Amino acid sequence: MSRSSGRAQVEPTAALAAVLALTLALGIYASAYAAVPTGNAASPASSASALAALTDALGTGPTSPAAVRAAVRDLDSEGSLNATLRTPTRVWAVGPPRPPRTRVASAALPVRVAPDRVRPGRLSVAVWT
Repeated sequence: MSRSSGRAQVEPTAALAAVLALTLALGIYASAYAAVPTGNAASPASSASALAALTDALGTGPTSPAAVRAAVRDLDSEGSLNATLRTPTRVWAVGPPRPPRTRVASAALPVRVAPDRVRPGRLSVAVWT
């Protein structure tokens, strides 16, 4: 028998207790981590559904920034809502500024910038709580 055969061995009960303690500690950490708010509690589907409701309210054809403002006022959202309409040269925003890393849904649509001028644009909608 070698000289080191009696060293560095742990009783099975102590090993099971150590594994149980590690598992319990990891479970507590995961529960605490999951409970931390991220600042974006609204689901990604809420931004997409708000965008769909806005585009339905605006209808087909070119839209104007005033029509977007009116549609956002009439929209019932589950949290704070920001709608941003962009053209290559101008930006219109309705609602409070959105926080960083908020999920955004967007769609391309024509924008009437003057009675006789229509430009390509993009409507972006963000919903957060």
